Parts: sequence; C-alpha cells; structure tokens
Amino acid sequence: MAAKLRRTSARGWGAWTDATLAFGPSPHGAVRWHVDDPIAVGLPATRGPVTITLAEIDEVWRRAVRFRTEAFFGMDADIVVLDSERGTVELALPADLVDAVEGRLRAQLGLDASF
Repeated sequence: MAAKLRRTSARGWGAWTDATLAFGPSPHGAVRWHVDDPIAVGLPATRGPVTITLAEIDEVWRRAVRFRTEAFFGMDADIVVLDSERGTVELALPADLVDAVEGRLRAQLGLDASF
C-alpha cells in the first residue's frame, strides 16, 4: 500500500518520502517498507531503492497531524508511529486505513496479545 514515510536517523528526522508498505501473510508475516530514495530517509550509504523489514519494534501508536507539511490527508488525520530502540518510523496514510494498518502492524509485529 502507498504511504508517506519518514524516519529518524543520526541527523534527526528525515523528509517525508513516498513509500510502499507491504504486509506478509497474517498473522506473523514480515512487514516491509520500500522507498526509491534512500537519502530521503537517512540512508545515504545506500544507492538505489531500499526495502527494509520491520524488526524489533517496541510500540505502535498514533498521533494527530501537527503541521500542514504532514497533512497529506488533512489536518484531522492521524499518523501511525513505530518506535524501536534504534529509531522511529512514521507513516501517513489515508484516514480510512489508519485503524486497519495500526491493528495489522500490532498483530504482525507481535504487539497485540489478542492475535
């Protein structure tokens, strides 16, 4: 699925970048994100497109859009946040997909005991 993604790096927050989020088979398949421009997401040592498998995510939660520059789907939208010891990834998604994506991420990353 298409999304806007940004992540933390040693230099702080990267830019919002067009990304693709891919879910493996439920309930425990791998979740990956893909971007065509690794520099935009703070991976300057990598050339060409990059695909990263989400691993060791400690928490998945959401926050409200705070600035117009992240209001891709309106100021009333929410952004899904994935926290880990190594950094943070934020995903901006259409409002009608936020609940489903947040729930699926929790399930597939082993953060929801009900799955």
